[in-house]
Amino acid sequence: MSLRVVDFAEPRDRVPRLGVVFMAAGLMSLLAVAWCQERWAADRERALQEVERRAEALRVQRQAKPVVTTATVDEKRMQRVVAERSRPWMAALRAVESATRDPVFLLAMNADVSNHNLRLDAEAPSFEHALAYVQVLPDGVGIASAHLLSHESVTDATSGRQVVRFSVSARWRSP
Repeated sequence: MSLRVVDFAEPRDRVPRLGVVFMAAGLMSLLAVAWCQERWAADRERALQEVERRAEALRVQRQAKPVVTTATVDEKRMQRVVAERSRPWMAALRAVESATRDPVFLLAMNADVSNHNLRLDAEAPSFEHALAYVQVLPDGVGIASAHLLSHESVTDATSGRQVVRFSVSARWRSP
């Protein structure tokens, strides 16, 4: 068995190189982490300031009173035209036109815009022709429904013949 001699009295001058390398790498890592933390904190601070700036701008925008502008005469006229164009006039007029054929003659037409109703006054040679007109009038596109309101048999002043004058209430379809 061999004995080793351990000398505690004599100090060694050599520092292990591997320890120095590890210590330098550790210090470099600490410095890199500190630098990254500083950058990330600055980025978070900038993002927070941007969010606060946008929130303040939105708050000011909500508190600002809206500017009230009055429409000019031309703008008001254009608004009325757009409102009239949005009504289904043409489809309703086409339905009335296609249903009104000889021997039925349309005498008057009145439109109630708020209720989507048309009142038609017409003349036919007989009550059967008047009923047929009322049944043909609703076409499913322009006119939704039609009802006979009144009828009367009168003598035509120009020809002296008996004719039936009748009134029809028709409801046009909304777009």
